[in-house]
Formats: sequence, C-alpha cells, structure tokens
Amino acid sequence: MPTYAGDALRFSQTNYGSSARFKGLGNAQIGVGGDISSLGGNPAGLGLFTKSEFVFTPEFNGTTMDANFLNNNTSTNRSQINLNQLGVVFNMPTYKAKGQDAQKGVVSAAIGLGYNRNNDFGLEANFSGVNNTSSVYNMFGDYSVAPTSNQAVSVARTGSVSEFNIAGALNISNQVYIGASLGLVSLKYDYGTILDEDGIASNYYINYNQNQASEGSGINARLGVIFRPTPEFRIGANLQTPTWFNIDDSFTASSNDPNVLTSETYDFSYNLRTPLKGSLGASYIIGSRALISADVDFVDYSTIKFSSSNGGDMATIAENNNEVMATFRSAVNYRVGGEVKLTDLVSLRAGYGLNGSAYKDDSDNHFQTQFYSGGIGYRNKNYYFDLAYQRVQTNSTFSPYLLDDYTEPVADVKNNKNNVFLTFGLRF
Repeated sequence: MPTYAGDALRFSQTNYGSSARFKGLGNAQIGVGGDISSLGGNPAGLGLFTKSEFVFTPEFNGTTMDANFLNNNTSTNRSQINLNQLGVVFNMPTYKAKGQDAQKGVVSAAIGLGYNRNNDFGLEANFSGVNNTSSVYNMFGDYSVAPTSNQAVSVARTGSVSEFNIAGALNISNQVYIGASLGLVSLKYDYGTILDEDGIASNYYINYNQNQASEGSGINARLGVIFRPTPEFRIGANLQTPTWFNIDDSFTASSNDPNVLTSETYDFSYNLRTPLKGSLGASYIIGSRALISADVDFVDYSTIKFSSSNGGDMATIAENNNEVMATFRSAVNYRVGGEVKLTDLVSLRAGYGLNGSAYKDDSDNHFQTQFYSGGIGYRNKNYYFDLAYQRVQTNSTFSPYLLDDYTEPVADVKNNKNNVFLTFGLRF
C-alpha cells in the first residue's frame, strides 16, 4: 500500500509565480509591487500600477540529475518548454471632483486576472550499480535469491501545480496599498519507476514497475499590504491561506514474475490542506537608479493535514497524518535581489533565494533548495521585455523498492535546473 505524506509535502512546496523581472531579482517581491507577479504573490502590489498591462512569460527548463547509486555515479538530462505566466491588470484611477487633492484618499484601484505555474515536477533520472546487500525479491518476503545483482533504475516524473488568480487592490494616498486575491489551483502529477534486476550469483531476471497518477483541484486566498513611508522605501506583508485540495490518486505496481506480483492498483481519493504561509518583505530605491529587495517566508509543514473524501479509508488518513507530524517541521525561506538601471531603458538584475528543509531529521539541511538568478530588461512607456536566468539546486533520494529493515538501495540525487524566462509586457 503506498503512502502519501511525501506527495503532500511535494504539493505544498510551491513558489510565488512571477515574471522574468522578479525571477531575475531572486523572486524577492513582497515589498516591491507594480509587477504582474503581484497576482500570485502580494496582491497589494497591484495598487502600484499606473497603467493597465498585458503580460506573458514562456520558460525553458533544462534539468540535470546527478545520481550516486550503489557507489556508481550517473547523469541524466531533460529539457522542456512551458508557459510560466499569463495575465492582465486593469488600472482604474479614482475620479476626483475639481479642487480635490488627487493624491489623497483612494487614488486608484486595480483588478488583475492571471495564470501562474508555481511548481514544476518534471525530471528524468537513470542510475545503476551492483547490489550485494538486497534484492527486490526481499520486499515480497523471498530471501532464497542470492543478493548479488546488477540493478538499473529509470525514473520519470511530469506535472505541475498551477493557479488561476483573481485579484484586486487599492492605492490609498500613494502610501498604503492593500490587496486580496483568490486562487483556483490545479494539480497534475505523474510518476513512474522501472527497476531491472539481473542476478549475478544466480541466473535470473526480474523487473518491478511503479506508476502513479494524481490529479487534483483546490482553492486558496491571499491578503497583502504594502506601506511606503517615503518614496524610496516600501515594506510589504502577505498572508497566504492553506490550499484546500481534493485529490484523486491511482498507484499501480507490477512485475514480470507472477510468483511475487502480477499487477496491483490502489485507487485513493483524499482531501489535503497545505500549510499557511506568512511573508514579509522590504525594498529600497537608491538614487532613482537602483533597487534592493529582501523577503522572508515562514511555513510550518507539520501542519499539513489529510482528511477523508467521500468517506474514504480513515485508517490510511490517520496513518499519513501521523507520518506528517513525525517527519516534517517548520521552515524559513528567504530571498534577496537587486536591480541597477544602466540607462533609462535598460536594467540589470541579480538575486539569491533559499527554501529551508522541511524534514525534522535533516540537521545539515541537505534537502534545502537554493536559487541563483540574473537578468536584463528593456522598458519604455508602452512595452517591455525582460529576460532572466535561474539556477535551482536541491537534493533528493529515490528507492526502487522498500524493505522493513531499511536496507533497500537509495540513490542520492543532486537536482540542478537551469531555467530561462522571457517576459513580454504591453501597457495600455
């Protein structure tokens, strides 16, 4: 029977959707605003728009998986093109009667609609080695096979978490900006592993295949504020509610050896509540030519919660809730970024981010994720282009089968993603 706590963490570890400009800034956006990224980040940032805008951002992802499995090193590459972001913001200045101060009270309002891709699951990994400790037969209680074999594993994963956001914001006296958004979330996740085991001490061959397909939909909301005490300095805060998911999962395991397994499928539907996320950020404009920005998030992954969907298996629900509390902890994410105007039209950007590890037993933060980014942008009154490069580094583990005594082979994998984002914006 499969477990689902790992999937719950995977579906909870989403990033704020953003444009190439904010990607280049390390995604440090909570205290900046004035960008389409505010739709999926701090909605108060929509209040800083002075014109309406239409924006879209395609992305290119190149992933390299460097695996160490049974003391053998392998590397696998994969690339794909996705739509990262698409949206529109309508800026609506407030009507003021003749003689009224146009810069006091509600100066303007903004409404935005947009799509963001907040998490990409795509990867491929191939690894192999000689196993002198265990066999996949051991998982089925058969210890008659000598544990010396060549084992080759292929892993393929696709899918994403994406959102459609509806947001609105108010600009109050060009000092206080408040906003709220509603997110309609879509989840799709497909995962497959193939293990080929060839006996060395004894002549045999067995394969063991696992396939998982998960689809879900959910809803969340955000409430944000940006305060500008001076024209140069901004402070932002954003509260993102949990996402309430309903997920349908199907897991199939199969083997070519009918003595241990032919094919078994487990279908399971459940509700999932992801953690609340709180974010603070600040930005400062230096001499009208440069910007620095920094954010921090707090997320408690131990608050992930499973619940029954349509009277589902309560024992499985309880088991996975217990695993969440025993395995996960709170984490702090932070991001910093800077932007410099080379001319009135061209800017350079750079940034860094770190998402803290969610695992209680990860004292050396082996499973944290680091982001390095840079970019360039061209902007005039009516349109703009932004180009960003982002490198994402994280570690993960894969096991082709599991044993009760935890002696199964484990691949330690370094996952490096090299992503390129291109944003085109049109002001009207």
